[in-house]
Amino acid sequence: MINDGGNVMVTLDLLLCILALVFIWSTLVVSLGLFLPRRKPAKSDRKLRFAVLICARNEERVIRLPVKSILMSDYPKEFREVIVLADNCSDRTAEVARAAGATVFEKTVPSSGKGDVLAWGLDKVRERGGYDAVAIFDADNVVSRQWLDAMNDALNDGELIATGRRMSSNARANVISGWYTVYWNLMNELSNRVRTKLALSGKLTGTGFAFMLSILGKDGWRTKTMTEDVEFSVQSNIAGRRIGYVPEAEYADEQPVTVRHMWRQLCRWATGCWQVAGLYFMPWLKAMARKPSFRLFDSYFAILTGMSVAFIILVDFIAFVYKVCRGDSILMATAFFFGILVFVSVIGWITAWVACALSYHKRRPTWFSVATFPVFSFILSATVLYTLVRPSRSWKPIPHGKGS
Repeated sequence: MINDGGNVMVTLDLLLCILALVFIWSTLVVSLGLFLPRRKPAKSDRKLRFAVLICARNEERVIRLPVKSILMSDYPKEFREVIVLADNCSDRTAEVARAAGATVFEKTVPSSGKGDVLAWGLDKVRERGGYDAVAIFDADNVVSRQWLDAMNDALNDGELIATGRRMSSNARANVISGWYTVYWNLMNELSNRVRTKLALSGKLTGTGFAFMLSILGKDGWRTKTMTEDVEFSVQSNIAGRRIGYVPEAEYADEQPVTVRHMWRQLCRWATGCWQVAGLYFMPWLKAMARKPSFRLFDSYFAILTGMSVAFIILVDFIAFVYKVCRGDSILMATAFFFGILVFVSVIGWITAWVACALSYHKRRPTWFSVATFPVFSFILSATVLYTLVRPSRSWKPIPHGKGS
């Protein structure tokens, strides 16, 4: 047994407090942002010319969905062009996309991930010229008729980068797709919406966003990590640009429905967040030292929030093991351990209900998915810890159109 453990326990308690501060910061942001009114972008008569990019790899089953939904939008057709980036496809993706009415760029050089495909596609777009803004979608997206109009208003109103309201096309398929739906509601209502109202920066979620083409430097789109959306968000924040949230720009996509595909995707997300956190810590710190701001401070802490929950659980477990090995009361050690888990679960459960209550009634998850959402939070935390030891090595797309 370990008898002299006072210093160790003080250290563990201190770690828990530091990790809790990250969690508390996000709670403070949400609490303040919920009660502020939102300023809706002014309606603009100016029409930007959009290059609407859709990334696709072997997506012949679903590629018609985004192409047709964008072409059916209310936005004037002469001011938008749908361009499918067919990435090393071995099926009929390019053929189906062209038949649906899209321009197709076919990439035959191997890609390291979606960020690589976007860099290639955006270089071609800039070579062609004639575009003011770019919109990014995935092959399984269904886009609302007003999406481009809403983004046009936001970009003309001063936003340089903006993201729309992400929903699930299969919210009630099963509990897993329901968990994802709750997660996107959290991102929409308790992250991006409140941060935009507080003049902070939202976060891109992989698809359904737009930006002014002029913000790309001479090197174009250059991301290196597995989460190109998070990386581009941080790059933009460091450069002094925020990401605005436009709830009127609605779109939906298909969520995973199997444990295997959920675990694969969450591991990719966690690996990418680790990569971004490490790669951009020093540039972020230098930017904070040069021109400190709450927006820049929050942009980095928003990434750490999910990680903080994982490490709160880890430190809680280490403290439990240490107390037992030291000879403390097993009953007290167990009570403290599960007390932390219950607290994290209750907070997760409350935020899930609040986010879903604030979201639109359409495409809502089942009550069971909301009630069990803390399970998803624990799985996400597990991937954060797992990828610290065994990061994902390659980008693998999630299949669409066949039940994932």
